[in-house]
Amino acid sequence: MPDPEEDEDDDDNDIVFLETRTRSPTSGLMKTELGHEPASLLSITSQSMGGSFVGMGPNLALKDFGQGVLKDINDALGELQSRGIQHVASLPELVLVGDQSSGKSSLMSGIAGLSLPRSSGTCTRCPIHIRISRADEWSCRVFLNLEYEFKLPDHAITEQDVTPINQFPPWVKLDPSRTRRHEFKTVRDRFDSEEIETVLRCAQVAILNPSTPYQAFIPKPRGGDGPDSQQLTQHELISRKEEASEAQFSPNTVALEIKGPDLADLNFYDLPGVFNTARRLEDAYLERVVQNLTRLYIKREKAIILWAVPMNLDTENSLALSLIRKSRAEHRCVGVITKADLLPRDEQATERWLGILKGRGHRIGLGYFITSRQGRDLEEQTKREEAFFNRTAEGHWPEVFDRYKERCGVEKLKAFLSLKLGEEFAKVLPEVKHKVNERLHYIAEQLKMYPGPPANPDLEIYKALTMFSSLLKKRVTDQEFMSTWDSAYSARFTRAILELKPKYNVRSYAKSTAASAPVFIDLDTPARENSPTPTPSGRKRAAPAETPSRRQRIKAEDAEGRSYPSTPTHLRTTMTPTKNGKPSKTLMDIRRMIQRNAIPGQPGLVSSNVYEPLFTEAAKAWKVPLQTFLNQTFNFLNKEIQEILDSTFAALKNRAIYKLSTEHMQAFVEMHKKELQAQLALIYDLEGTRLFTRNVDALNRYKAEELKILTRHRNHYRIAAHKGDEPASSLPKIEELSEEELAQESAKMEKDLRQMGPEPFQQELEVAAYTRGYYVLAAHRFTDIVCMHAMSGLFPRVASVIETYLQDKLGLTGNRTTPEMLDQLMEEEGRIGQIRRDLCAEKETLDGAMAIIVNLENRDTTPSQAESNATVPSNLTSCRVPGSPSYSGTVYGDA
Repeated sequence: MPDPEEDEDDDDNDIVFLETRTRSPTSGLMKTELGHEPASLLSITSQSMGGSFVGMGPNLALKDFGQGVLKDINDALGELQSRGIQHVASLPELVLVGDQSSGKSSLMSGIAGLSLPRSSGTCTRCPIHIRISRADEWSCRVFLNLEYEFKLPDHAITEQDVTPINQFPPWVKLDPSRTRRHEFKTVRDRFDSEEIETVLRCAQVAILNPSTPYQAFIPKPRGGDGPDSQQLTQHELISRKEEASEAQFSPNTVALEIKGPDLADLNFYDLPGVFNTARRLEDAYLERVVQNLTRLYIKREKAIILWAVPMNLDTENSLALSLIRKSRAEHRCVGVITKADLLPRDEQATERWLGILKGRGHRIGLGYFITSRQGRDLEEQTKREEAFFNRTAEGHWPEVFDRYKERCGVEKLKAFLSLKLGEEFAKVLPEVKHKVNERLHYIAEQLKMYPGPPANPDLEIYKALTMFSSLLKKRVTDQEFMSTWDSAYSARFTRAILELKPKYNVRSYAKSTAASAPVFIDLDTPARENSPTPTPSGRKRAAPAETPSRRQRIKAEDAEGRSYPSTPTHLRTTMTPTKNGKPSKTLMDIRRMIQRNAIPGQPGLVSSNVYEPLFTEAAKAWKVPLQTFLNQTFNFLNKEIQEILDSTFAALKNRAIYKLSTEHMQAFVEMHKKELQAQLALIYDLEGTRLFTRNVDALNRYKAEELKILTRHRNHYRIAAHKGDEPASSLPKIEELSEEELAQESAKMEKDLRQMGPEPFQQELEVAAYTRGYYVLAAHRFTDIVCMHAMSGLFPRVASVIETYLQDKLGLTGNRTTPEMLDQLMEEEGRIGQIRRDLCAEKETLDGAMAIIVNLENRDTTPSQAESNATVPSNLTSCRVPGSPSYSGTVYGDA
């Protein structure tokens, strides 16, 4: 091993790390110190490819082609990586690994050229894929790459759940056809570090909470049009989901596409730091999960590994290095020594690191770089790093490290990585193209086994659509449909509303008897259902004999309501609630309402403030039957639509168009339901706001009918109470009596009433009659209007718009129809259709990948060479998946 000091005075042999040089007698020193040969580092030894830059000769450096070529290569590599073709061909990629607290966050920020979150728990719980390239304007687009599905088991996850098959519980690998890539947000201001940190933080929270739609975590613009309360609510959601996330870790990736002037062309992954001991006992399984993730990326055969190791710690304790060695990946590893400013101030530490740099320990294939990232923002970190290594700033940096100056600083590292990544990609490009082409040929053969739709899918589709719209239009306007709906739902709705007519207890009771309670009389139900409670023997008690003392207790009630006829003990029972769940009002309740709303000096007048609450309280109960009527009407309509759809699409039931048509028609029904619901809600609100009618004749007629019913029942119980008798167990309705029976009943009541004096609650009875009469009037008006909106509004409207509705929704009107759309509509459902969709999805991905490769090859080639590079075999099957503008969407031949 030569002594480094022997070469210090030989300026000609100083090693410039990023410079291509021929081998000299002293080049062995460089190989020993760095672990690789710099002379061949920047040369590409791929096979010739028609003179394009991709197939450069063994002695031609990639950097000699200029930054434009390097940008094209790295851009192409990034696009291929984002398309997810790693299952077909391995691509070169940079993978940043290290232990926790190894300085990875600062290093990643420096390489990416922007301030990334460095707070506790941020950017450490899922991989981050960063793609950097040059552009005129700076931008940072953030994506969510979802390749794993969250499946929480029915038990707490332990280390036993982490197996070679299930490496990342509770995450399960998705089939390539089911992976998703969502654009999250774009940041335009590179100096707004707060926004960048916020966006990345929110993106990670979205990854860790898969059951919540990712859109909920996209941060709203600061100072936007939305109210501060909305921003506060979102902030609370994100904070809550961050503190108690569904997953503690995810293998899904947050992807950043950073473009801007003077940026290096790089693609790399930053992985969570590996650790030996979890902070919480219940998270012990994460130790193995994170190590599995790191091992998975390290084992990618084309990965260039960046191993971050801090200068203030002993490399012997590095878990990341242990994983690299166990994966036999040292030969493609770059060591990045971080936190140089924390180098211990002792000769032993200095000698130990010098020994590593000279290759005496921990030798790796691509050598070491040294960084020192101090400061809060990127500009400060870069300036302080440069000053630190130049010793123009405070800090301990021994002069013995000066010979490695060309390996000090993030900028030197970025330049090396950009060249190295482009070089490795150029080497493997022919192999990648060959594997992609092979896979495309395989997919083409598979597609022959799962043929697509018939030759004339448009004819079959339009035939079904035309028949469907014609039959449905005829159905919703014919008499049979209307009559069926009317008898089943319209008439039932009217009955339900009328049955909610307010009920009143027409019996009075004595104030002095606390235990007594009126008997509820349902005026619309046979009296036998409201009979007094029988005795345990099954027979009703006989009324007690009337005695002089008892006659004294049965007093005539005066108009002031100071004394009341007593209720015989055998008639006392609990008040029965009405159908809307509320107890029926008594005549005394109405009297109190009249007294509360009386206008001084106007005796005998009843304020309108008495009538309105009595009616509006009853009308509130209409909401339930109204919603029931609405649901039943649309269920009926939906059933008719589905039956017609099933019959007209019988030959297409296993095709995508049937499922799509069903979904569109369900949405169609739901749309009209919401529209009608809004209309009926307005009518409901109007009826319940105040009393209003101009139909005086109908109101007077209904009021007279109700007063007759109330007075008859009232008299029945007044007479029974006066005599001390038990009321008749059954009081038939007026319409059930013959004229003779009705006359006899009236004569008997008049005779008994002459002995009792005037009705003390006549005014209250008339108020109750008015309320019930107006209710009947309003109920008929309300049900008529509601049913008219369905009969004369909904059904004709459906008939008028259905003719072109499905065609519009399916995209089959005007000039929008394409063969690809028809193919998609005719795709088979079930297993066969899924296989074909998966194959076509993969073909689309690989077609796009091949277009990228061919466009890269065609740079700086003649038109004839470009044409030969894009030779298209004539016997391959197409999914009609459109590719990029320069690519025809079919399988390319090998170069």
